[in-house]
Amino acid sequence: MTPLVLVLLCLVLALTVGYGLINGMRDAPNAIALPVRSRALTPGVALLLAAVMNLGGGILSGGLLSAVWQELPPAIPSGGPGLLMAVVALAVAIAWGLFAWQRGLPVSMTHALIAGLIGAGVALTVTGDASFEGIWSPVLVTAILVGLLLTPLLGSFLSWILVTPATWVARDAAPGTVNHTARIGLAITGAANALGHGVQSGQRMTFMVAIALTAIGRPDAMGWWIPVATGLILAIGTLFGGWRVGHTLTEKLVHLDPLRSAVASTVSAGLLFVGSFALHLPLSSTHAAAATILGAGQNQRYTAVRWQQVQRVIGYWLATLVAPAAVALILAAAASPLF
Repeated sequence: MTPLVLVLLCLVLALTVGYGLINGMRDAPNAIALPVRSRALTPGVALLLAAVMNLGGGILSGGLLSAVWQELPPAIPSGGPGLLMAVVALAVAIAWGLFAWQRGLPVSMTHALIAGLIGAGVALTVTGDASFEGIWSPVLVTAILVGLLLTPLLGSFLSWILVTPATWVARDAAPGTVNHTARIGLAITGAANALGHGVQSGQRMTFMVAIALTAIGRPDAMGWWIPVATGLILAIGTLFGGWRVGHTLTEKLVHLDPLRSAVASTVSAGLLFVGSFALHLPLSSTHAAAATILGAGQNQRYTAVRWQQVQRVIGYWLATLVAPAAVALILAAAASPLF
């Protein structure tokens, strides 16, 4: 192993830790924003609960990653180019996540990471250091597109349509009883959302470590300690979770009552669980949370959705597919002469 390869390997591991900490911090509101806003949980209890569930999700992600890893061809660029691809993708994903967090915008770090990998892969293909067609199989690309693009559409539709039977069931109950029951549901589904987020984010982190170990010819070094460490990193990051994104989700986009909040939180948790445990698809907890909140907010007698803010969020979602890829392409192309 050359000194340059060793440095890149250390960078991949360090950036993976940074990715997990920032992901836990900025995505914690996806699980706890609705329970806290509806007073189902206090902020402190909600963060602690989310951290514990993220720890469990990160540990579970190790076993589930194997199903996805089988679809990745054994064509990860060996040595420096493969490590460079991982370093650049992680760096741009972290930078984009912090950029959006400073503006209080719920964007997907999963999107940013995948866009970074694609941009770096294209650059290495152009320079002749890798084969983009070998890295990304049609099965893997299809899984990514289905998981990431359909989540907002399906989440908003299911929330919108399920509000009707939920309000019909609660039509004769006292408002206090409905709100109390909804808050219990929010506490439970908030924990479920945190677990689903831990599984999804843990898969991303373990995936990047697997790419690095494959690049240096040591895929056999993957062990139980990686998902455990992943869960701990996500949990620590969650404990430092801020409220910038949560304020956008619950105040700037739409105002929801406890019943509709419970519907949105339930649909979001269901999407993450089905995608993670049944279909093994890479889903965005950010897109699931925002989409289900908007869908539930649309099914109200009064106008609650602030469409100007929604258009701004969607604009950043689209930019997440382009900006990290462009920056990663430039960085990888600039660094490729090292090899």
